[in-house]
This record gives sequence, C-alpha cells and structure tokens, in this order.
Amino acid sequence: MKIIRSFLFTCLIVALGTFIVFQGLNVMTGKTETVAPKKSPAALEAIHLLAIGDSLTKGVGDSTKNGGYVPLIATKLEETRGIDSVTTKNYGVTGERSDEILERIEQQKDIQKEIKKADIIILTAGGNDLIETFKKEKLNINQKSFVKPEEKFKKNLSTILKKITSQNPKAQIYVFGLYNPFEAVFPEITEMKSILRTWNDDTKKIAEENKATYLSLSTIFNTSEQSSISNLTNPSDKTDTSALLYEEDLFHPNNKGYQLIAEQLYRIIMDKKD
Repeated sequence: MKIIRSFLFTCLIVALGTFIVFQGLNVMTGKTETVAPKKSPAALEAIHLLAIGDSLTKGVGDSTKNGGYVPLIATKLEETRGIDSVTTKNYGVTGERSDEILERIEQQKDIQKEIKKADIIILTAGGNDLIETFKKEKLNINQKSFVKPEEKFKKNLSTILKKITSQNPKAQIYVFGLYNPFEAVFPEITEMKSILRTWNDDTKKIAEENKATYLSLSTIFNTSEQSSISNLTNPSDKTDTSALLYEEDLFHPNNKGYQLIAEQLYRIIMDKKD
C-alpha cells in the first residue's frame, strides 16, 4: 500500500514539474495562446450617388419622368449584394454647355456640399458645346469649325474634374462620352464621325488624367461602334439605333436608351469594385 502511494505521489510531482517547465518556456519565448475574436458580419454599404450635367443627366426623353439613367443605376446598385441603400442627387440642367456646368460647380453651395459627401459622381458635359457649333454651321460642317469649341470644352472639362477631385478625392468619378444622334438622319455628314471620335478621345484622356473613368456612349447609340457591346443588345437592335432615341426629337435617349446606359455604367462600377 505504501509502495502504491509513493508511486502515485511521484507521478503527481513529475506531472506538476512538467507543467511548470512548459509554462516557463512559453513565458520565455513569448508564446501565449490567444483566442481569435469572432468576426462580425460585414457592414452593408450605403452609397451616395451624385449626377451633374446637361439634359442627358436630367433625363430628357424618359417617358417616366423619373430622371433617365439615374434612378435606373440606383435600383441596380440597391439590388447588388453587399449594398444596403443608394441615395441620389440629380443636378442635370437641359441645354447647359460645359462652361455653364463649371459655373454651377464653382458657385452653387448645394452642389459643393453634395460633391463632398458623394461616393459616386457621374458627369455628362460637352453635348451642347458640340451641338451649338453644329447648329451654327448647319450642313456646311468641316473639322476646322470644331477646333476652337473643342479647345474650350477640354479646358472646361479639365477644370470641372479638378474642382471635383479637390473637394472629394475619394469619390469614384465617371465621365460620359458623346454620341452622334444624327447618324441615322444625316448619314451623308461623314465629318461628324471624325469630329466625334476626336472629342471622345480627348474626353477619355482628360478623364484618365484626373483619375476619372470614361464611359462610351457611341458604342451604344452609333451603329459603327456597336460591335463592342454585342452582349448588351439583340442583333435586331444593332440595325436601328434610332430605336434607342426619343421619338419627339430623335436626339435624346428614350427609356430603352437610358436602360442600356444604366447597364453599361453598372458593369463598369462593378468592375472597379472587384
């Protein structure tokens, strides 16, 4: 009996000694056992979207009178996993040139306030600069007539983007290019294609220089450019671009046109999130 007690006592002493040695080693080597904190569910994102520009931002041609592509892109974002809500502000004014849009950004406090808190900013500008020159020249269009107007537009666009980024360097900025609404009506005015390509190339360059993302509209509304968006439309859509224009002026997008704009914009926004 005494032998058994002595054996058990010896085992207890050895076990206790082993525990003390290991604890000492842990302290000396700085190793401590930690319990990983439980991860909380990811917070859903609330997005504030600001649209600034001309009649394209205003939504002229949208028969619902809801504001063209703006509510459409908001709905698509709200339906996206991880996004809880999308609030929008629409500062589109029909007929404004780029210099007038710039003036509003410089002078209107409410726009400046919205710029500072926006997560996504969308800009449409330049269409009325181009159309004003087109109306002056009527059918006697040549590329030289558009050189000075384009230089003014480029300067205004660059200043607009610099004003926006200085007020909100974290916002994602998207700049729309221009399309030729006269392609189906006046196919004989071939100069417009070259003029438009130059304006859009320069718009894209200025956007990228100011860390903004360019979005092409000519790939939606102009037949010659539609091959790059074959996944957006049915083959029948590509044969008649006028089907995407507002029938009362054949200039602004109609509901279908705005839907395609929203779809392309959504894809680009999602690409930047990945």
